Amino acid sequence: MKKLNDRDLVVMIREEWEHKVSSLFEGLSTSVYKKGEKQPLLAPELKLIHTKSGIRYTVDSVSMRDVVLRNPEGEKFRVPAEELESEYEIA
Repeated sequence: MKKLNDRDLVVMIREEWEHKVSSLFEGLSTSVYKKGEKQPLLAPELKLIHTKSGIRYTVDSVSMRDVVLRNPEGEKFRVPAEELESEYEIA
């Protein structure tokens, strides 16, 4: 059995980290899809429309659990991923 040196350990940690990060991005639930398309399009500066009110918002930042939107006056607020997917569409 081979003994691990410091370099081997660093390589193993990096590989595991890259695997975890890539699996998180694959399972990201904050993606919004245009009708009929399968490519996630959610990114900063994307324009979204609230389906009930018709107000247009701008995506400020995206995290795994929520999205920060800016209203037309520039005020920021958080929207949970579930609410975003059900109540907003791409402008």
